[in-house]
Amino acid sequence: MKALGIIPARYASTRLPAKPLQLLKGKPLIQRVYENARRAQTLTKLIVATDDSRIYETVQAFGGEVVLTPAELPSGTDRCAFVARKYDYPIVVNIQGDEPFLPPAVIDAGVGVLEKEAEVMVVTAARRNITQAELANPNVVKVLINKRSEALYFSRQNIPYLRNLEDAPANHPALVHYGLYVFRRNFLLNFTTLPVTILELMERLEQLRILEHGYKIKVVVTDEPSLGIDTPEDLINAEKILADYES
Repeated sequence: MKALGIIPARYASTRLPAKPLQLLKGKPLIQRVYENARRAQTLTKLIVATDDSRIYETVQAFGGEVVLTPAELPSGTDRCAFVARKYDYPIVVNIQGDEPFLPPAVIDAGVGVLEKEAEVMVVTAARRNITQAELANPNVVKVLINKRSEALYFSRQNIPYLRNLEDAPANHPALVHYGLYVFRRNFLLNFTTLPVTILELMERLEQLRILEHGYKIKVVVTDEPSLGIDTPEDLINAEKILADYES
């Protein structure tokens, strides 16, 4: 089954201005994300979707495919839907533009779920073995899942609340959410028409709109590490990771 990969990228960011163009060991972050995503075996085409001419020109300069989207689109998901309407791919993969280390195998696993499970409309990914620092960090999105690997809730908070310390499990049930969404095309186009919901507004997490409207999100669980770039500190840590890769 053919899959279209889309990397939404915007210039403005309150925590890290001009984030997609920040250099990561000599290359713009958006180039790192693009080159990493190209390693996935299931993506037939990969496109950057941006409303900014500086990002557009940067992607063209390194030889990537890019589409300029309307400035009034409110989110990265809306930019993905705008591009998806132009192509007849049954599966659309939204790869967040700040995930330069997202394991390509996790992308492939997400696409594989939609290929095998006809009832699943959207898939995301998360990592086991969350740390105390990640639990306390609101920039790290946490997800809880049920026994069917379906998302129960996403939050920036430390979840679940632990009433008694002696009840702490050996392995914390919260997972570190990764910036990946694998949609059936028709579901993606429908999702962008759904009214924004209260939990989405409070947490600033679009995926909560899916849950609040009664839909399910399947979660691919992995032990593979990644690092979303949200702050200057993340950029420094990413430089260290790349140095380890290349040493």
